[in-house]
Amino acid sequence: MKMKYTKEMFLQSATGYCMPYSADECEPVPTLGYGEQVHPQTKEKFFHHGMDLTANGAPLLAVASGTVTGLGSDPIHEGYVKIRYGNYEVEYGHVTEIYVGFGLEVSAGQQIAKSGNILHIGVRFDGEEIDPADFLAMLYQNCMSSGMVGDGNTGIEVPSAYAKDMDEIASLMSRYLPLYMDELRKGSYRPSEQTEKALQNVFVQSARKNYYFETLPSVTNPLGLSDRSVPLASKVQDLIIGDFLNYLAVRHSVFLSTWDESQKKKFLEAATDDIRYIDPLQNLKIIVRSFDVPRIASVYPDNAGIRWWTKAWFNNREHGEDVIEISREMAIKFIQGEIGKDAWLERYYPKQMSIYHNAIEMTRKQLLGL
Repeated sequence: MKMKYTKEMFLQSATGYCMPYSADECEPVPTLGYGEQVHPQTKEKFFHHGMDLTANGAPLLAVASGTVTGLGSDPIHEGYVKIRYGNYEVEYGHVTEIYVGFGLEVSAGQQIAKSGNILHIGVRFDGEEIDPADFLAMLYQNCMSSGMVGDGNTGIEVPSAYAKDMDEIASLMSRYLPLYMDELRKGSYRPSEQTEKALQNVFVQSARKNYYFETLPSVTNPLGLSDRSVPLASKVQDLIIGDFLNYLAVRHSVFLSTWDESQKKKFLEAATDDIRYIDPLQNLKIIVRSFDVPRIASVYPDNAGIRWWTKAWFNNREHGEDVIEISREMAIKFIQGEIGKDAWLERYYPKQMSIYHNAIEMTRKQLLGL
């Protein structure tokens, strides 16, 4: 019976992800799969509690942050080592040398053993045995997402009505997405009622048709979607992109470069009629000339996810401030919302923030009539 995956099965790792061994060392080829198999020597049927891959003595690597929970040897798998990654416990068999000790914490990419001619992998989740092929597929997607392997995608081709503008949209998101998300969290900007209802309908229909967790969740596919969900995934993607473009038009008067003036006017009129932008000063019986300074902060890594930088834009300047290199730990804290935008800018762009504070003070004096 096929296992039903859940979001709890997503593997989290503070040190990233890695395949069991580098393709530069050995191109893995499955020699014996999981489940009912025919023994290669005796030709008898048996149940194989794992899968075997060609290894040819390649260095064996930890696939994520984990802890060594077992090591030794037995008649079936010869030398073996077991490592717990989150709720997963992975057994590596047919190893010839072991470089870690019991209870030792390991990081993704750390060499833990030397493989023999073949490598046996067995995987359990919360004590329940699962097909290692699914676990390795999830790992590969996570590696692609972190830039360690390939270019990062879910493995599912999702078409979009905005395909021809996708490069420019990605560039706009690198600059404005933090501000867009910040306003969504604060409630100062809300998507249109039509967009909200459309998204709700998509998610309800997806649940009714059991689109979620058909495959093992991963970094790039946290809901475990399969090819069957492509039409709905495409709809969600276009709704979110459309709302982001609406936000840019209404709040920043920014449009795609491929649009002519008539398209911009038509889009802005539709967005203004539909968008529920909340003006915090709408009930004040005064006229305010704001001296506030719009500010945006963003972080991004290199392709390997090792080096990180931050960049800021003040007063809608096109090129923004100089890029500053930061630590991975600080980047994660910013992404997870542990550091506020203004606190972040105070830390890395103090001079520009002093201008911002001066503008706020001028606005305060104007409001109070000082």
